[in-house]
Amino acid sequence: MPVFFYSLVLLAASVTALPPDAAKECIAENGDNALSQQSFGAWTLFHAKCSCMLSLPGSSDSSFDMLVVKATADQKAPRLSVIVSVTQEFPDDVEYFPVIINDKPIAAGAQPKAGVFLVELEGHVDWFNEVAKTRTISVGPYTFRSDQSDKAVSALQTCYAGLEGK
Repeated sequence: MPVFFYSLVLLAASVTALPPDAAKECIAENGDNALSQQSFGAWTLFHAKCSCMLSLPGSSDSSFDMLVVKATADQKAPRLSVIVSVTQEFPDDVEYFPVIINDKPIAAGAQPKAGVFLVELEGHVDWFNEVAKTRTISVGPYTFRSDQSDKAVSALQTCYAGLEGK
């Protein structure tokens, strides 16, 4: 059954004017329905026309998601968003949520705002490498666990490589 997974990301995305050649791009922001899904332990990989998303459920009805988008056929590196989403709005503005992987702080963080359901993680991090070797990810009060992160991240990269763009 197709899953509409990109709508959550729209809440956090800023509105920008698209370039004149945007009609030639595969744009996941318009809503990219999952065509298939695959599980790797607790991880779920959603494969869509323009994008692939890896999702890991966590504490307090949260999820840790890695979204890769291929907008054009000649695009080499994915457009990557790493996101924490929650089912209940963040209650208060938080100054900073640190990111800890395998009990080690990494150079990334997030600043959720009150009334928002998701926050994109920022930082100068090789997310593919860091997440592939993780068993535990903590983002502020939210914890995510998996023993198959290497397989899941490898599948995400393979999924991206198979995207055509437009």
